[in-house]
Amino acid sequence: MATRTKKAVGGRRVRTTWAVMAGVTALGLALAACSGGGQSPGPEVSPAQTTSVPSSPFVGRTEPLTGRPVTDAAALDHPAVAIKISNVPESQPEVGVDRADIVFVEPVGVSYTRLAAVFHSDLPKLVGPVRSVRPVDAPLLGPLSPVFGNTMGADWVLRYVDRQADVDDLGTLKVRGTGAYELDPRRVAPNHVFAVPRVLLELSDRRQPPKPYFQYASSAASSSAASSGTAGTSAVVSYGPRYNVTWTYDPAKQEYLRAQPWGKHTMADGTQVHATNVLILRVESKTEKIGSGGGQAVPALSLIDATGELIALSGGKAVKGTWQKGAPNGPFVLKAADGSPLELAPGNTWVELPTPAAAVTVQ
Repeated sequence: MATRTKKAVGGRRVRTTWAVMAGVTALGLALAACSGGGQSPGPEVSPAQTTSVPSSPFVGRTEPLTGRPVTDAAALDHPAVAIKISNVPESQPEVGVDRADIVFVEPVGVSYTRLAAVFHSDLPKLVGPVRSVRPVDAPLLGPLSPVFGNTMGADWVLRYVDRQADVDDLGTLKVRGTGAYELDPRRVAPNHVFAVPRVLLELSDRRQPPKPYFQYASSAASSSAASSGTAGTSAVVSYGPRYNVTWTYDPAKQEYLRAQPWGKHTMADGTQVHATNVLILRVESKTEKIGSGGGQAVPALSLIDATGELIALSGGKAVKGTWQKGAPNGPFVLKAADGSPLELAPGNTWVELPTPAAAVTVQ
């Protein structure tokens, strides 16, 4: 088998396929030589002599970021791809976000949010519009060890996230000319950049799939909310004046549908954002700069060595509990109010991150 080579692109080492192509050409010439000039073919290889291919580590298991049974193990044998998404009225409609396994809703100002969408079981062709890095990306994405797509950011924010989080940061300026990002001329800057997840994966040196991020029940009916929760057919989460996010349960689809202050949260293809699980983590927040240097102060969510309250919604029911997190790359520990491990329903999850004082209504 031909050995892959690497070349430098934008200061990074990225994979290329020319050596593989050369190997295929050489193999073709060798086969042609063996079949011509009256020469006899090579020895026949019996099944016992063939090299076995190791099975995927996901065979017989569940998807690490959804808890669903694995249907295509080979398709999961790659890292997660996390992409920062613009989430203001002028950035709508978004593309591909509804296909993420986990989406974090990050407050980045008063009545202002961005999204960190994490893809693993499903990789859309395009995702966006893509925006910049924020400090909260470090503790949220660190446990996933993902390939990270973004439009860069202030120097002090990039240094902080790179120092704190286990991410392979492939921001736009680091991979110029590789096809990892596309510009949509119909969109107005800065909401015109779209990421290509598969190219980001090809450019990364990382190979390991993500570890499970949450705990999942064996079925929707046995999730913590469904088995011991109370009514939870709707939830309203406030991120500031005139900025309420609403989740409404659809019994027919067994999913929650999302609406934003300006209307239904829909994708470019008309699909409304939907989630099997809605996880509301109340997080302390203060506006500050992290580290030295210039740059605008932004909200800093206290997710490192911190605890807080939570509400989890699944299957039309809700359960209260607590969350705990240590180091940036350490996992969340989620517990129901009775102290038992919080188990979500198998499926995708959206994580809302309001402050402890924010108005949150569940009914």
